[in-house]
Amino acid sequence: MGNSLSINHGLVQGVGAAALVLLFALRKWTRGRNPIQDIAGPPSCSWIYGNMLQLMLTKQYGDYEFDWQRSYGAVYRLKGCFSEDRLMVSDPVALQFILNSAKFEHSPMFASMMRLMHDRKSLIVAQGENHRRLRAALNPKFSAACVRGYEPVMQRAAQEVGAANIFVILNNRCSASQITRELEKSPTLAMDILPLLSNAALGVVSEALLGCSTQDLGDEFMRIMARAVSVKSFIFVTRLSLAYLMSFFRNRDLGLGVNETAILGNAIGTHLPEWVWDIAALLPTGILNELRQGKHTSIKIGRQIVERKMMAMREGLEVDADVYSRLLDGGHHSDKNLTPEELAAQTSLIIIAGHETTTNTLAFGLLELARNPIFQDSLRTEIHSTLTKGGSDVVYNNMPLLNAFIKEILRLYPILANEERIAVEDTVVPLAESIVTTTGARISHVPVRKGQVVSVAIASYQRLESLWGPDAGEFRPLRWVEGVNYRGEYGIGPYANLLTFFAGPRTCLGWRFAILEMQVLICELVGKFSFELPKGEDTPRMYGATVVASVLSSGERGVPLCIKRIV
Repeated sequence: MGNSLSINHGLVQGVGAAALVLLFALRKWTRGRNPIQDIAGPPSCSWIYGNMLQLMLTKQYGDYEFDWQRSYGAVYRLKGCFSEDRLMVSDPVALQFILNSAKFEHSPMFASMMRLMHDRKSLIVAQGENHRRLRAALNPKFSAACVRGYEPVMQRAAQEVGAANIFVILNNRCSASQITRELEKSPTLAMDILPLLSNAALGVVSEALLGCSTQDLGDEFMRIMARAVSVKSFIFVTRLSLAYLMSFFRNRDLGLGVNETAILGNAIGTHLPEWVWDIAALLPTGILNELRQGKHTSIKIGRQIVERKMMAMREGLEVDADVYSRLLDGGHHSDKNLTPEELAAQTSLIIIAGHETTTNTLAFGLLELARNPIFQDSLRTEIHSTLTKGGSDVVYNNMPLLNAFIKEILRLYPILANEERIAVEDTVVPLAESIVTTTGARISHVPVRKGQVVSVAIASYQRLESLWGPDAGEFRPLRWVEGVNYRGEYGIGPYANLLTFFAGPRTCLGWRFAILEMQVLICELVGKFSFELPKGEDTPRMYGATVVASVLSSGERGVPLCIKRIV
């Protein structure tokens, strides 16, 4: 009986997949010649997969992509699955146009995925006028002046990470006194730093944004959200592919590996209407159940936090300095303000954006410091000098090496390496530099038809040699203190001409918060600890066509380093 059900289930999947492939091929055949067909690009490896295996299934992200950019320039044609033509773009003028134009949108699959992960009142889900209203209400609390006000909270949270009992949290193997004795015997410990950074970032986010400690949130919430973060990272990498949605009642282990089936699922799913994804999101699979649980738990906790703060305000208690308290203290004098329900709905987004992004970025940063001990020592000297004379009023923006380091890790390790957009109407995309087509014509604009998939190649843009220099692929933070104007005439993104925080109407709202969070945590960690590469250990690599994560050869996430206390 079980074998029969398994065979029938496999048959249904096979027939369904075959039907989708036929529909995809028919759609391509009926649309006629693609106007980007004459744009040069790498040869296709197969009709089924095109260049997608080279793009997404590599040992290190960019093994092929960065070579393609050097060979074909900042705009080239890539073959997707079933011989679909895709446009890869890292040209700054083209990126400005795509990210600021209403002529390009996320795919229906992405919109449905966001609704699955977050409340419908969340900023990342909202569209049109409602999105503009929510953003206008939230923006003032993330201004430069407001973010500086969160600095004391961040410093307190970061100092807790530097305490001896952080090793108890991470290793869960002995008491604080035992850890202290262990450090006295052998001051260097080998450990995976991802849990350390995750704990640190979550502590900063919960206190500065939500106004509560991780203890206040509770162990159950932390467990569920940690699992939800893992699932969401996995979902971003696989792009919520049909291969996983169609595994009806199976509970899969979540690695960061993208396989061939997931790539095919993404290719087909990109062109499916939104209602198909909304129905698929109702399936009772293990992954979707965990996403729903994470969303519902975050909404519940968000409501509890908001209700507790509103009660304190009604009782005349002093308003805290966190974002949620300040938004509620603003009153509800017009339709432009957030309702308590809308504020509670931002909890899931805040935890993911403020926690996971910082964790990944700093993990790569500490790895690079371990690889570059001379720069690590110079950075530590600057930190000690500034903290000694700065007292409680530390001006992080006046620390050139610290900020050069942050800019460089954001440049080399963007949390999203590649983002898809779809043209919603026929249009023409301008270019910063003209290109020569396969017919020999030189063009300064690329004609794009409705439905065209465009890849916003963030990681490639941030390695453009024409912008960042011939050593654009290398970690060299001193490039930022040598007086070179990397912003140039384009000015993409809100920070340092980088696309790490994206650009246009969907620019990351909390980018200033994220920068300060990294400044505070780096000063605390690098000021008190040194980081070295462990001998004989697996070297993490940058992985993922969407979420950039540090992955070991086993396929698991991790950044093992030797940590030595120096203060």
